[in-house]
Amino acid sequence: MLSTISNLYDVYVADVEDVLPMTEKTPQPSLERNVKVFVARALLKGIYNPIHRVIYQPFILSLNPSMTMLGLLEGLGGYQGLFGAFIRPFFGWLSDCMNRKSFIVLGSVLMASSIGLFLISGLTNVFFFVPLAITLMSVSLFDMPIADSLVAESVEPAKRGMVYSRIMLAMMAPGIFSPFIGGMIADRFGFLEVFAIGVVIQCIIILLVIRYLKESFHPRRTINFSELYSFFKRNLTPPKTLRNIYLLNMFDAFVYGLGPVLLVGILRVHFNFSNFQLGVISTFHSVVMTLTQIFTGSVIRNFGCKSSIISSYLTFVAYLAGIALSRNFSSFLLLQIFYGIAFAMWRAPHQTLMANSTTQTERAEAMGRISLYRGLFGFFAPFLGGLLYDHYGYSAPLWISFVSGVLVMLFIHFHIRVKDDKLI
Repeated sequence: MLSTISNLYDVYVADVEDVLPMTEKTPQPSLERNVKVFVARALLKGIYNPIHRVIYQPFILSLNPSMTMLGLLEGLGGYQGLFGAFIRPFFGWLSDCMNRKSFIVLGSVLMASSIGLFLISGLTNVFFFVPLAITLMSVSLFDMPIADSLVAESVEPAKRGMVYSRIMLAMMAPGIFSPFIGGMIADRFGFLEVFAIGVVIQCIIILLVIRYLKESFHPRRTINFSELYSFFKRNLTPPKTLRNIYLLNMFDAFVYGLGPVLLVGILRVHFNFSNFQLGVISTFHSVVMTLTQIFTGSVIRNFGCKSSIISSYLTFVAYLAGIALSRNFSSFLLLQIFYGIAFAMWRAPHQTLMANSTTQTERAEAMGRISLYRGLFGFFAPFLGGLLYDHYGYSAPLWISFVSGVLVMLFIHFHIRVKDDKLI
């Protein structure tokens, strides 16, 4: 089994070639070690993050809030919440002015603090700590576009698509075993032990980044807070070439937030799935993602970024229809084939398009702006999804999500214009 995966990965690496134009200065060889650091960081995040995504909604619901309240928390402070959305472009701008490494460390510190607050909430059985934990979780994700920028600046432009896929593969691979193990631990021993493991892993990530990650040599400039007016203006009126990709993310945030964001909690409450069953579903999802990710780089190379994104969304829409109709564990498990392919085929071509279409001095801010627009447009979607569930039942938010997804797919086809894997 391991040799087969190794051979598949060798084919994947060998088959991925130029997906980006040679338009930037070649990074110094010393920065190439950053790729190994990011792969190791992704492996560690891949061990705990899938577990956290499986258990944190059931944990919150164990404190007896309504699904509407869970939706409100997700909208304001979840993985695509409003609070984090406002923060990320600002920190992206700061990192473009200053450096990347310190902000990546700060993001991990905030995530460790968030998990620590979940742990305290469980120890005290007090809901008060949950909103702050959710908010810190959302804010901590400001390091994602900054890390993506440092990755882009650590390798030759022609290798970026391959490296992004390699890092994604490293993050997905541990999900083959970690979610069902985490679910089993939560069922047998409780949520607290799982949160404690998360704090330890985040501390290891912090030490790894501090010790081994090297700063890039992107052009720096003096921080002038009088530029904040220009910063906010850029966020309100982004470059014309990037506007449609931002619109795509706004629409996608609504579709994703309306149904799939709350699905774990809904499955726990509506179908009474155990944490172990939720972990098995997540594990199968990760297996499909990992196997798909092996070939993502070659798909981008052979068919281009836009075709990859369209394929991703077509699969995602099929998944939305499936979960709206499903009523048993086996169906939800098999539908992870669609969800895993859709997820794996989304981020790498997305990152490649953004990296190709921005300069080094604006890249982190431009990538962080994606989160801003997703948060601004999508923050009310989980709240609306929870409200629809509480008043009209299981299928209502999922069918609205499906119809919206079909419209988004049409938007991609007609309005995302790409040439040579660059937005035009």
